[in-house]
Amino acid sequence: MRTRAVHLLAATAVAGVVAFVVAVPTVSAELENSIYTSKTHRVRLVVPRGWRATDQPSYPGLLLWMLRSQPEGKIVLTAEPFTRAVYCSWPPECRSTSDPLPSKLACALREKLTAQRIRVGPPQAGPKENVQNGMPSVWFELDDGKRFARQAVALGEDRVVSLTLTTPSAEARSSHIRAFEQALRTLRPLTPEEMGVPAPSPQPDPMQLVDDAAVPPPSDAASDAAVAVVATTFESAPVTQQAPVGPCGK
Repeated sequence: MRTRAVHLLAATAVAGVVAFVVAVPTVSAELENSIYTSKTHRVRLVVPRGWRATDQPSYPGLLLWMLRSQPEGKIVLTAEPFTRAVYCSWPPECRSTSDPLPSKLACALREKLTAQRIRVGPPQAGPKENVQNGMPSVWFELDDGKRFARQAVALGEDRVVSLTLTTPSAEARSSHIRAFEQALRTLRPLTPEEMGVPAPSPQPDPMQLVDDAAVPPPSDAASDAAVAVVATTFESAPVTQQAPVGPCGK
């Protein structure tokens, strides 16, 4: 059991979102001037000063490694799509609370870790910057006696994001808390402009373009054509994707 706990803690440090990480396609990302951006997952984060960073993925869902040698510490950033399947994998007692979604996710993680006899601290609200940026977060501390971690989980519109600090001692963890908090405060979703999405063109007001007096009454053929256009518009409407939060099957 002890070995399993150690392995689970290591998995938490690497994968971040325990039991919820899934394989992802090739990540479109870049790391420049200590600023990491991922267009695939639409997130941005600033690497703390003095930390070495690499964005070479080595694990499904792993986006970024940040390393420090004195004292030893690692911070990893992970992400995955937030889907109905992910939401329904959380224990019912976590989903049924009135807490915000990040707290429900933290509840699910803490239950899995506690079941493996890993010591888990109480959840704490993340920085206000995350809330203001539309990606609220919750963090908690955990350890198995050999590895000590602080993990934050955040939820965007359609992404579960995790930031995890791991160290070989509680003292080292305390030494790196400030850097971890600095990185967490900078975590935010990319804006449409950063994603390269052009702003929508302003649409003219049709009432300003049509002069009723200048338009002759439509013929029967014209009326039939108009009805056909309307029908085609409804038939070609895009299919709405299933919302992550909703009823879960038994």
